[in-house]
Amino acid sequence: MKNGKKAPSRRVEDERWNRDIATLRQAAQELAQRRSERHLSPLRIANSPFEQIAELLDDPSAEVRQKAVRDLYEMDPDQAATLVNDALRDGSPEERRRIGSALADSGLLYEAIDDLMAENHDNCYSAFSLLFLVAKAGVVEPLSTVIEKHPSLDLSLAVIRLLASSGEPEVASTLQRLASNGSLAPELQLAASEAVTQLTSSAV
Repeated sequence: MKNGKKAPSRRVEDERWNRDIATLRQAAQELAQRRSERHLSPLRIANSPFEQIAELLDDPSAEVRQKAVRDLYEMDPDQAATLVNDALRDGSPEERRRIGSALADSGLLYEAIDDLMAENHDNCYSAFSLLFLVAKAGVVEPLSTVIEKHPSLDLSLAVIRLLASSGEPEVASTLQRLASNGSLAPELQLAASEAVTQLTSSAV
């Protein structure tokens, strides 16, 4: 009887999360674009401290890259998100992975997760955007750790759907592993399994 009551509400909640993720991600991207168009002409960007720090994203030292990512987000999170998104789009697989690792290892990822747990919708936009960029970079291990260990079921479900929406090849094997992890809540296993099906069908 308990399960019978939960099924319809879970479906409604699943649909809501799907809409929310798409809306939050689009809002974050549009906000970054509007701010960059309004405040930052190409001439101002060219020799700015922001660009000087951005160049450090290619530094061979992981510590330097991590500090650069954090400094960029502290200076202007919206412009930083736009810059990282562009770098992921244009970079080689190795460059994408380096940037994704810098995002994850800088500590920003876990701050973003904390923001999602807080009831502050202003921070939710940038938090979801950051998690999406990490997934888009193919760095899925930190996000799978969140799914397996975070106490919030809703947040773990949201991260599963966020991973699936990234469309990255590395995501499918991670979701498959989560789907077969018997220590996870049944809802998480089911969501991961459905996400694998979604990725598989979209790839055909």
